Amino acid sequence: MRKLFLLLAIAFLFQSCFTYRVADMSPDKMTIGKTYKIQRNNKYQKVIVKSINDSTAVVSKRGEEENIPLAEITKVKSRKFSIVKTIVLPMTVAAAVTGLMILSYDGPTLGTIGWSKL
Repeated sequence: MRKLFLLLAIAFLFQSCFTYRVADMSPDKMTIGKTYKIQRNNKYQKVIVKSINDSTAVVSKRGEEENIPLAEITKVKSRKFSIVKTIVLPMTVAAAVTGLMILSYDGPTLGTIGWSKL
């Protein structure tokens, strides 16, 4: 039973409530202080925008600030709240675990005679 609660706690607490969606925006229209995923050199980076100039963006990545030329950014994904990842996914996991526990229950036992052998 302890493992079940641990599994449910992990499924609930380590989920991400946000998803990244492709935004049809140019890199110079990013909002300062928001978190974005930017594609640069065919790799995505999760960054927080600190400031934007005419040709560069100052971003914070893992606590370190970096200047990125706007010409190198090929795609911008904005972060949006996802109700599916917040409510539906943990409820589905909890229902599946509960269903498996109900299916695997063998019933009460009377000594060496189990419920299924009666």
